[in-house]
Amino acid sequence: MRTNQIALQLYTVRDRMAIDLPGTLRAVAAAGYRAVELAGLPEMTPDELAGLLREFALRPVAAHEGIERLRDDAGAVADRLAEIGCPRVIVPWMPEDDRRTSDDVRRFAAELGDLARLFAGRGIGFGYHNHAFEFGPLEDTTVWDVLVSELSADVVLELDVYWASVGGRDPETLIRAHGERIRLLHMKDRASGIEPHDAPAGEGTLGFPAIVEAARVAGVEWYIAEQDEPDDPLADVSRALRYLESLAAS
Repeated sequence: MRTNQIALQLYTVRDRMAIDLPGTLRAVAAAGYRAVELAGLPEMTPDELAGLLREFALRPVAAHEGIERLRDDAGAVADRLAEIGCPRVIVPWMPEDDRRTSDDVRRFAAELGDLARLFAGRGIGFGYHNHAFEFGPLEDTTVWDVLVSELSADVVLELDVYWASVGGRDPETLIRAHGERIRLLHMKDRASGIEPHDAPAGEGTLGFPAIVEAARVAGVEWYIAEQDEPDDPLADVSRALRYLESLAAS
């Protein structure tokens, strides 16, 4: 991992962005981030967002877009991302109706493949982000195993190491098993305790040095700091960045 491969998932600072988007992006840049993943942003035109990202020298590396929006008008999403200059779209969630049976998951995987080809025609990559439910039992297998086996090669994976751990999987083992597909990582830690709760990278129980080494071998492109429920968003993402930078330097 290099320092220029570290990004921030803006969903982490969504509450602050809703109040003061320019000020929040300024603070993210001041913390040391040079790249961001788009999510949790207030409504604005693509030109307005592109202008703010340029102003604060923040490179967009991917954007989370729900499958419902893609089903409604994938072309409009592609137009928006092209105008922003965002090179990849990530589907962040699989609806329950699409994972009741193995056949449902297979149909969902085929749909992602069709979307990936549509976006590829616009020069935009395509991927899927996991939570914990993918690793639970489904018939005689899991959603994850069906999905990974059925996805076309043009759909990459964004592995959320925290949610993989909550789902009972070891992130390092998953990276080593599926490294050719995993191009992005969500780097949030798992706080100690009975109930799952996320924490800034380096402040929980996950073995990040081993995760980073496995990802380096696999050729992961982006290491994205994120928290779903930060205690102090800007302070948390600053500490996460310092920790990830320390791993890049080691």
